[in-house]
Amino acid sequence: MPDPYATVKAHFEKVAGVTVNAGRGAQGLKVGKKMFAMFAKGDLLLKLPPKRVEELVAAGRGLPYDPGTGTVMKNYVVIPAAKKRSWIKLCEEAAKAAT
Repeated sequence: MPDPYATVKAHFEKVAGVTVNAGRGAQGLKVGKKMFAMFAKGDLLLKLPPKRVEELVAAGRGLPYDPGTGTVMKNYVVIPAAKKRSWIKLCEEAAKAAT
């Protein structure tokens, strides 16, 4: 099965200051020690300011994130695989917000 995140990883491997964390543990993208994007079950999980998360959810571009506790995390949004074409742009936005 092809890696659904291959395009995102390839893009960010060339971006200074961003680490593609693809080993053990959480897989995703980091700026310094701050993870701003995580690869989760074929979808993309981004850490963004709560207002931006609300905007993406309201526009139908993302879904609220519940880590399984029954409580939605207000600063995380799930960008489904169906919206894959927007992943790189939204990751760039999340990276900027993490700095």
